Amino acid sequence: MGKTYMGLPRDKIPWFPAIDYEKCTGCLTCVETDKNAGHNVYEVEGNPPRPVVKNPYECVVGCETCAKLCPNNAISFPSRDELKQVLKQLRGTL
Repeated sequence: MGKTYMGLPRDKIPWFPAIDYEKCTGCLTCVETDKNAGHNVYEVEGNPPRPVVKNPYECVVGCETCAKLCPNNAISFPSRDELKQVLKQLRGTL
């Protein structure tokens, strides 16, 4: 079995960042925050460099630190209500 969150398969929980490239200026604050936390969710690609979500299921369920630190509000996550619904549904299927 792969990684789990509260006993649920992590790869069934759609909790990971979405980047709005219209707002993203490529400051890479999200990448540095992620790197310092040791999660390896982001990688840098392109010229000019920009963040890309390469390992979405390495993201900590419920964490929104990168979004909160983004100076341009370019990162979003599902709502807490959506997360609760998904977790409830998964618990009911196991």
